[in-house]
Amino acid sequence: MGSFHGHIPFFFVVVLVLSSNHILVEAHNDTTSRIKVEADFKVIAEIAGNTAIPNTDFKSLARLSLTNAIASCNAIHSHINTLLKISNSYTGRCLTGCSTNYEDAVGLITKSLAALDARDYGGAKKLISDALANATKCEDRFQELLQINSPFTLMKLKFGRLCLIGIKHINRLIRKERLITAGCSHTLDKELCKSAVEFFLENKGLSLQDLAKLAVEKTLQDCTKIHSQIIVLIKTTSDECLLKKLRSCSGHYQTAIEKIKESLPALECKRYGDARAWVGAAINWSETCEGVLAGKSNTKSSLTPMKSEFSKQATLALSVIYKLAGN
Repeated sequence: MGSFHGHIPFFFVVVLVLSSNHILVEAHNDTTSRIKVEADFKVIAEIAGNTAIPNTDFKSLARLSLTNAIASCNAIHSHINTLLKISNSYTGRCLTGCSTNYEDAVGLITKSLAALDARDYGGAKKLISDALANATKCEDRFQELLQINSPFTLMKLKFGRLCLIGIKHINRLIRKERLITAGCSHTLDKELCKSAVEFFLENKGLSLQDLAKLAVEKTLQDCTKIHSQIIVLIKTTSDECLLKKLRSCSGHYQTAIEKIKESLPALECKRYGDARAWVGAAINWSETCEGVLAGKSNTKSSLTPMKSEFSKQATLALSVIYKLAGN
């Protein structure tokens, strides 16, 4: 099995698997922790090596196939409705049923795209299979009632091929994710490890400097998205107590956004200490907001899932910056 060193630098993994919501600088000097991390790295290297995990973006390929399948299905549905205008009553009976079949198929493939984005791969495959079954029902109807192929059999074959290609890429995506999950299963921060592996695979070939910039830019996007959601909540909330907390959080995230923006020129000028200080400060401001919203009850807020993704991405950015600073 191939070496994993070409995908994730060793000390990047050292920092990565020791991280949670914050980078723990002290962990670099913890011999016991480093030994554990080295063991974690060997697991990742063995299971998620070059020959084990492909570098292909199977989700994008599946989406492309399914998007084209929808276009193909719509073309068939349009053709059926055109034929209905000039058909006799007997043929019209077949065409009417087929029109319903393909209309349903469009809806099913559209839902499969949503399931794909939600990582419900089993659900996505089931929806695609149901869409194919609808197309088959149409063909069967022509055979049973008229003993002929439908006028759009060739179009149906194209639609079917696109659906099967979509299923094939989803199956490959499932295998890829299983391999990454297995590779990270014994690390100290499994979810962060999986995100990091995906990040490096998706951006293979970029320099460490470019990877750091990309990670920070994504962190900025996530932070801005949370702030935008806070503004929406401020505009739609009538609870005065919550409004006060949200306005406070808005200020915290505005500061976080400014800090991340400041880290980009610092990164560009190779002032890595400054860059990681600004990103670390942004994480702290997001934590402050979470504390404000939770209050004494210590309950999670509606922003918690978005904040968790932001923290994960920010930690990933910090990990790459740490590696850069150590070069």
